[in-house]
Amino acid sequence: MGKPTGAKSEIVQQINAALEGAVADVLAQLVPEVRDIPRRRVLEVIFDDVALLERCFTAFRDNPERFRHLLVNQHKVPVKTADEVLKCGRTLEDVVAMVVRTAAKRHFRRSLDGNSRPLRGRQAKAAEASLFSRLMSLVSHPKRVAPPKSRGRLLYDAFQDNLRHDWQVPLVPEYATLSPQLVRRLGPRILDYHVVDDIRALKENPHNLPVPTPVEVRPLLAPPDSPAAAPQAAGPVVGKADTPGVSPFSPPPLPRLSGDRGQADQRARIEDVLTADGRRLKPAAFTAALLDPAVREVLPDAGAMVHIAQVLSMVGGIPAKMLVGELGMRVDQLAVLLISANAALGDTVFGETFGNPGRVEVMAKLIARARAAGIDQGTPVKVIAALARTSFPAKRPPVGPT
Repeated sequence: MGKPTGAKSEIVQQINAALEGAVADVLAQLVPEVRDIPRRRVLEVIFDDVALLERCFTAFRDNPERFRHLLVNQHKVPVKTADEVLKCGRTLEDVVAMVVRTAAKRHFRRSLDGNSRPLRGRQAKAAEASLFSRLMSLVSHPKRVAPPKSRGRLLYDAFQDNLRHDWQVPLVPEYATLSPQLVRRLGPRILDYHVVDDIRALKENPHNLPVPTPVEVRPLLAPPDSPAAAPQAAGPVVGKADTPGVSPFSPPPLPRLSGDRGQADQRARIEDVLTADGRRLKPAAFTAALLDPAVREVLPDAGAMVHIAQVLSMVGGIPAKMLVGELGMRVDQLAVLLISANAALGDTVFGETFGNPGRVEVMAKLIARARAAGIDQGTPVKVIAALARTSFPAKRPPVGPT
């Protein structure tokens, strides 16, 4: 899994040992193919076969109770969700991301470069190469020119951290057909596409992005006492919510609207505006709103649609749920607020503030300011834009609305 060093190397070695040891023992009982693989080759064989890796992840999802004794924290207490830190110092989400990236990198090398490196023996070879390089440097002055990156490596680098979910494994062969330029241009939006046909559509017409096929993604690890399939309890949800469509904030009753504002609740539907895993906004959900002349009139740069889509894809699920749940914002209001805030803050600070998980304390102050100003579902978008401009002084770090 890459070339880790130091403490990171020790953690990776712990994870590898667990995967090819205790985890493989359980998988061998659930996936017949794993049972026949020699233990010292089990990781390499699984990483080199995306179909087999997909079956292993399916076995994990369908039989979480068989793995709970392995998913424990430093106090040997079983974790309940995939984002809790395990005994090794990483979360289950981190481990899954490592596995997915390793499998993808190896597949890209095989399909695009015609080779794949063995998992074992790399550190020893690297040490030998390092020693040889030092010896050669004593007698040779010219610097060695680094070889150009291979096609497989260029594609892998283009994905960066957007290879991290188990549901991406069956998409890896299709990912290998995309160009690095397209993958870089999409950025996190590649995670909006969950099915093979969507990836093929991206390849066939990269300049006309398809509307993502709606897919429900189950939590990787549902708490044993609250299975993902169980209906949600009535009343407010407390704490972090990763389930799409479920807000961790209790929406307040909306004020009665009068005159031409209408009385229907027009708040954005969370399940429509968030990605299937509930972690980020889905730019495609805002297409109609962004074509509204009233919206385009107040946007800082209405013609920069590619950047606008990138801005919306940066927004995390928690900030979005707070704004919709607490203020009942319409889709067009939400778009204008976020795009105007980005214009004031810049991409870096905006990502820190409105990203995943974002800065909840800043969101709370912004919501309080909006309520004090009487903002509701009937508020014109030009007032929403002004709220963003006055709450976040242009290009300055956000200290939160006062």
